[in-house]
Amino acid sequence: MANITKSLDSLFISKVRIKAIKYFLFNLDTPIHLRGAVRELKEEINAVRRELNRLEAIKFLLSETRGNRKYFSLNPEYPLLAELMGIFHKAFGLGGAVVSSQTKLGDVKYAILTYSFAQNMKTNTQNVDLVLIGDIDLKVLAEIVEEAEKNLGREIIYTVLKENEFNLRKKRRDAFVMELLINGKIILIGNPIELSA
Repeated sequence: MANITKSLDSLFISKVRIKAIKYFLFNLDTPIHLRGAVRELKEEINAVRRELNRLEAIKFLLSETRGNRKYFSLNPEYPLLAELMGIFHKAFGLGGAVVSSQTKLGDVKYAILTYSFAQNMKTNTQNVDLVLIGDIDLKVLAEIVEEAEKNLGREIIYTVLKENEFNLRKKRRDAFVMELLINGKIILIGNPIELSA
């Protein structure tokens, strides 16, 4: 599989823009001002200002002025938001780690991030962040999850199902599987049409 971050570098002309989009997609509810963005992105102020203004012009970002500072935040109504979340979660963070470790993880039929995880929603014990279906090396998965937990500063709840177990539970219309199929999700690995069939 081609390196997704290299693909992003080719699709998006500006590396500063990639960093800015990633920041806002991974920090959904965190408005930030220009100097804060410069610190977070570790880029030159004029390049950051230019990219924030471009992202605001296409309505990816919203802005508001507080005192003498202009704060930028993600526009939750941006029409391509779900698609961008899918792309960036396949390249970075937990999703990126799962995708890049696919061969080490074993025979992965599907790897799915839930929207509650992608949108940084606080989870309770009922919510699952990551679902893997197939013949998975649990030791490798535990290492990936442990590293992601350190970076996020919170527990990641994950579930692993064998493919035949998933298919049986889908056939029986199991509540967990039906919820997984119906609710918003980011399919990191696998064919979305086959998943729902």
